[in-house]
Amino acid sequence: MANRICPCGHSVPKGAKCPCQVRNGKARQKTNDEARGSAAERGYDARWHKESRAYLKALGAPLCACGCGRPADMVDHVVAPKGDMQLFWDRSNWQPFNGLCNRRKAIKSEGAFAR
Repeated sequence: MANRICPCGHSVPKGAKCPCQVRNGKARQKTNDEARGSAAERGYDARWHKESRAYLKALGAPLCACGCGRPADMVDHVVAPKGDMQLFWDRSNWQPFNGLCNRRKAIKSEGAFAR
């Protein structure tokens, strides 16, 4: 099996954690979580839940925007707002999505679980 190069420069077998990740992983995750803020702090509060449900209801029975054919059960931002509340509430930046597809999109575009 081929090795991969960790950002710290170590050569690590695929699937294994680099010593820097094992040693610093929990501290780095805690720092990232604190900097990111809670879901409510990022705008995903009661108002968001009410507005996003109304958006989906107005569309009828929408399918996931990714094209998978699954029913949409949530609203996704086309462009991640990253703290821009005007973009966050801009309905032209909203799309119907299925939760599974949304998690896959986040991992692909933002790295593992937005980290």
